[in-house]
Amino acid sequence: MEKEKIILDVDTGSDDAVAIICALLSNEFDVLGICTVSGNVNIDNATDNTLRVVDYLNSSVKVYKGASLPLASTLIPWGIQGLTLPHNEIRLDDSKRIHPDHLPLPKPNITYEDKSAVIWLIETLLKQEDHSVTLVPVGPLTNIALAIRSDERILKKIKRIVLMGGSHDVYAPTQGAEFNIWVDPEAAEIVINSGLDVTMVSLDATSCICLDYNEAKRIRDINTRAAIFVADMIEQRLNAAKKTMNKQAGQVVGIALHDPLAVCAIKHPEVLTDIWDTSCHIDLGRSYAYGETVLGRNYQSEINEKGEYVNLPNNIHYVRKANKEIFFNWLYNLLVEDTK
Repeated sequence: MEKEKIILDVDTGSDDAVAIICALLSNEFDVLGICTVSGNVNIDNATDNTLRVVDYLNSSVKVYKGASLPLASTLIPWGIQGLTLPHNEIRLDDSKRIHPDHLPLPKPNITYEDKSAVIWLIETLLKQEDHSVTLVPVGPLTNIALAIRSDERILKKIKRIVLMGGSHDVYAPTQGAEFNIWVDPEAAEIVINSGLDVTMVSLDATSCICLDYNEAKRIRDINTRAAIFVADMIEQRLNAAKKTMNKQAGQVVGIALHDPLAVCAIKHPEVLTDIWDTSCHIDLGRSYAYGETVLGRNYQSEINEKGEYVNLPNNIHYVRKANKEIFFNWLYNLLVEDTK
């Protein structure tokens, strides 16, 4: 079976770490490299965490440090992004954090490459055959947008983009926006309107695959280094959710591993159960809806050369739902395969 060439782009906290593990353990992928971006944690910690995961798996895949700040969202100093993102300061103790600054893995014995992620992306893609590489960004889209705007020749090298981000019915961190898009709305608008084949694995979809303590135990019982770490991440996210949401233990019944779903969907599209081919734009108005994923609702909103109102063209595959059983079996079997 021919492996699919992929490039991961991550802001490694806990679920990014699991996505990296899945990509590196799977025999379905040829991981050309991993780029890091500021998001869940700052760029230094995201890069360090990524290196920890790669080193933990004894992988030879190279890591490239990317953008430390979004394209524009932090430029207004009194805006929420300007107040928080340059510092990535979440004022919670580690036990309440979904994404700790440093993953509970040994300090890495490897380091990131000298070449910046954006330059490496451009140079690497230009060497590939046309339409041969799948990009898998599971954090803010800053690196991808910078690469596209820097050298549009890379567009024809990209087979598709399968990203984790966006929301329609489920929101966080604001009442209108999902985190990865909210961090860098301008970058997201560039990427989804690049003309590329874009699949948006949304927060709506990832919220369908919540895992609980029993499923964490099943994974832990596989008893490999990778499986134990994945179980640790599920339990850490569950424990943090209980404390952050001020709920009793029995009331937090599961927590989503968002980013691995995008990796799963590349070779197992059957995990995605409700996909809209639709128009999409990102709200850039810097008000309450800043960073909102605005999906087409069949209204006529453009005027053509004849003066007729027409619908906006479809530009993404928006994923609304996913099958938890298929996802969990894929994750579990990948980790079991690691024992052979």
